[in-house]
Amino acid sequence: MADEVMELTPEMKAAIGKSGDPTTYEVTTLGIRTFARAVGYKDPIYFDDEEAKKQGHPALAAPPGYFGMPVYNPFRQNTARRPEFDSPFKRNLNGGTAVEPLARVYAGDILEAVTTLANLEILPSRAYGQMLVRTSETVYTRKSDGAVVAKTRGTGLSY
Repeated sequence: MADEVMELTPEMKAAIGKSGDPTTYEVTTLGIRTFARAVGYKDPIYFDDEEAKKQGHPALAAPPGYFGMPVYNPFRQNTARRPEFDSPFKRNLNGGTAVEPLARVYAGDILEAVTTLANLEILPSRAYGQMLVRTSETVYTRKSDGAVVAKTRGTGLSY
């Protein structure tokens, strides 16, 4: 594979701009506290419901970058993450995620996330000859009021 020159297939090009099915996320107090503790946040609005309310929040506040956990349904096929296509690259790495918070998220919120494949590129790689760089954008919308609470832009690397 290192000596082959790959180009985007028509199937790959057709996937650009397509969105996967929505994924539902639940924001729970346990999830908020666990995430805040894991990343080292100390603000009591992430741990103490009474303190959060005292500071003007309706419920325990979610730390920046925490959007809950996807709701798992074993009886439904998961097609939400991204439109798929055949790729000659079988190894995958996370190339990073940028988060744009737009509104505060709280315990009890139900969010719907839709991921869109924004771009695909085949780029040279010193170690592997070529790699596929996949850029996706996800929009998180609170179901109760329709507010977009965040947008993320993720990069995936396949080689």
